[in-house]
Amino acid sequence: MLAGLALRLAFALAEPTVSRFDLARGGDTGWYLVNGYGFFSGEPHGWVENMPFYIAVIPTPPLYILYAGLFQQIFDTAGTLVAMRLLQCLASAATVYLACRISLLITFDQRVATIVTLALAFHPVFVVESATIATETLYIFFLATGFWIIMEYVAIAGVRQRVGWLSADAAVILAALAFALATLTRAVAVLFPFVLALYLFGLWRRRSEIKWRRLCFLLLMTYAALVSTWTIYNVALWNRVVIVSDQLLPALWRGAETRDGSPEVNDAILLQGRDIKTNDDCEPDCKYQHPPELFVERIGAIVEADFAGFLVRRVRELALSLLQPHGTAAFGQVSVRGAIDEILAANASPEGLLALFRLEGFVLKALVWTLHLGGMGLGLVGIWMSRDKWWLTMALIGYVMYTVAAHLFLLALPRYLFPLEFIWLIFAGIGMVKLFDRFRRHRVGAPLAQ
Repeated sequence: MLAGLALRLAFALAEPTVSRFDLARGGDTGWYLVNGYGFFSGEPHGWVENMPFYIAVIPTPPLYILYAGLFQQIFDTAGTLVAMRLLQCLASAATVYLACRISLLITFDQRVATIVTLALAFHPVFVVESATIATETLYIFFLATGFWIIMEYVAIAGVRQRVGWLSADAAVILAALAFALATLTRAVAVLFPFVLALYLFGLWRRRSEIKWRRLCFLLLMTYAALVSTWTIYNVALWNRVVIVSDQLLPALWRGAETRDGSPEVNDAILLQGRDIKTNDDCEPDCKYQHPPELFVERIGAIVEADFAGFLVRRVRELALSLLQPHGTAAFGQVSVRGAIDEILAANASPEGLLALFRLEGFVLKALVWTLHLGGMGLGLVGIWMSRDKWWLTMALIGYVMYTVAAHLFLLALPRYLFPLEFIWLIFAGIGMVKLFDRFRRHRVGAPLAQ
């Protein structure tokens, strides 16, 4: 874990700061920095480095914007980037520890914990993401924190009656706060606490009906209280009703539409055949705001025209996004699959295969592919082989099922499914060790473990 932290710090400190960064072409980095500055500026609208902010119509959850803005109250922009990256390195290292702890709670096997720790500590994408000005690192950290609290102080207490320093009630409240912070970082988790409430019902219902009712109430009320602060803020200041994010319908539409692309392209498709005037004097962040009825109409038309085709597109997009690892573009433009196909077709000799490893970024990309596909494959094995620990694992499995089900309808991209990676790797460690133990017992003629 310490080596993983050192690797993250070394990578983050080597990244360029704003002195070499053009905010106008900065993508997510520029957008978060500019809107973070604007949020604390006291102005509803303004410009920073030729990039606009429009606080009255922020489309995303607020936490990462606040995160970027708070540092800008203390440091200049270069110092802000350094401080954000350093804190994200610590959050990423903490995620490695939490995953290690979760794997120990499930298996009490140090081998599993070691495999999980190594995989996450040296996973190239987790290293890169810790220095990226984007939501992934903090979102995954909050998720891992919530799962650890639920498993350590609620699930174990509910089944084994273990007494820890946290009561089940206090643990549920803290877990609800962690999941609320995750939702205020990325909106896709907005309904997941209802899945957790079902999990608590299944866990505690045999012990005490009153207990599970109280735990579910504490979970949902604490979660709603924190998440609703963003709704209250928007209603009070901007007379705008928004629950976490206003991008649900756009994400549903983009998942249904085959021609979606840039905001300009999407705007043209949405307004095709409609006499709706846009505010051309408004900057891009508020220019592309359309009524919900327009998205509902467009989604309905697509589904009604070809329902079977719509389902096929959604399943295909989801499957491809699950199989494609996130973050490979950070290691160069070489296509792993394309390079392998090309060399095998032209020269399948050992020299030709060795040439693969001389391609820029090939080794790191191949490692990412191996961890991703191997993690999913062995993860499914680990889920099955740890089914006797359902009372511990169902919180993690429930999140996987929830996220996959959500993106069956919402736009599915590898980036959006990347938070599942740490869960896949936890179960992959379990599956690897259990398969090894079964193989070893079979080799020595001992009976297989039940």
